[in-house]
Amino acid sequence: MRAEPPVDFKGFNDIEGHWAQFWIELNAKLGNIAGYEDGSFRPSQGVTRAEFVTMANKFFNRRGGEGLECPFTDVNKDDWFFVDVAVAKKAGYISGYPDGTFHPNALITREEAAVILCRLINFDPRTHADNIEFTDSDSISPWAYGYVNSLVYNHIIKGYPDNTFRPKNPVTRAEAVVLLDNALMRLMEPPIYPLHIPGSYGESPSPSETATPSPTQKNADDK
Repeated sequence: MRAEPPVDFKGFNDIEGHWAQFWIELNAKLGNIAGYEDGSFRPSQGVTRAEFVTMANKFFNRRGGEGLECPFTDVNKDDWFFVDVAVAKKAGYISGYPDGTFHPNALITREEAAVILCRLINFDPRTHADNIEFTDSDSISPWAYGYVNSLVYNHIIKGYPDNTFRPKNPVTRAEAVVLLDNALMRLMEPPIYPLHIPGSYGESPSPSETATPSPTQKNADDK
């Protein structure tokens, strides 16, 4: 069991009855996530790549030091996410794009998140590489195929009720919390495998919600 530190968590005003309520509240109490100034969490809002990386660093206790450098041409030292992206790059669980960019404000996709999660927990993407049986498996990018398969095999991520995976779908804030929590459980001794992954992962970001982080928090994502 993970001990819960004394975090001043007063609850969110928009997650009552949500499929991920338990995981959202648990990780808010642990200090892994935060909400917005209006008391909301916005569980159906899409997560940017910079936000996902920030969340991953928080969940996995990855910290930065003095003199951090970041090679991405679209990540600047005055960006709120600079340190977290630099930490993730140094840790080796993100790589960016061939043109030297990171696309920090782009919504992270399910297949991009799968790559990050595998790298965080040192899963070999070549393991169980031929076990994907989704009806849209052909739409999974070749660079992500093994990573997705490894997470599916180990019950860290799942598909939708219609047996699709939808690799290009954006990850929501609620999904990000559950996925990171599942990955973290895999590192526990002995490993804890979530045999039933909550929720259908069938949410779409609300068009009325933006991916701009609150001044009081950093949300997290990345590839």
